[in-house]
Amino acid sequence: KTSDPHIFEKHTQTHIKNITKMAAAIVTESWKNITAIDNYQEVAGVILFRNIFSIAPEAKGLFKFVADIEGEDIYTNENLISHAKSVVSAVNKAVEMLGEDLDPLVAMLKALGKKHVNYGVVAAHYDVVGQALLATLGAALGDKFTDEVKAAWTEIYGVISSTMIAGAEYPVE
Repeated sequence: KTSDPHIFEKHTQTHIKNITKMAAAIVTESWKNITAIDNYQEVAGVILFRNIFSIAPEAKGLFKFVADIEGEDIYTNENLISHAKSVVSAVNKAVEMLGEDLDPLVAMLKALGKKHVNYGVVAAHYDVVGQALLATLGAALGDKFTDEVKAAWTEIYGVISSTMIAGAEYPVE
């Protein structure tokens, strides 16, 4: 079957317009605690990838630069660290864009989703990343990762992932 991008687009637009100001404010405020960590992009990025590979060890195969590396050496690999930092930078950019006008954020996320198709990323991988992101935030924020903060991040990540998936234009199954 071929993809009907309009199905995803309607779904994404519904979600993106329904981001609550409260969730956006909670995510933005809690993210400040992450950016206050020294070298936060690398620290959070490496933790994120530890969580991804813990949840889905097979995901390591998507990253050619660590495919042949085992154990802890993965997390000191310069290419993984560089990629991890860029992922956290993208999260940072998305958080900064949670304002009144969400159109630039939608455009960025759709382009990112389309780009990730070329790397072998499929829709199911977004759930793994979401779980890993929540685990990373929980580890980094500690007691500040309240149920309210977790719910806000879950809501915002749901919008991010559905928008990226819409941009990827995966075939409807």
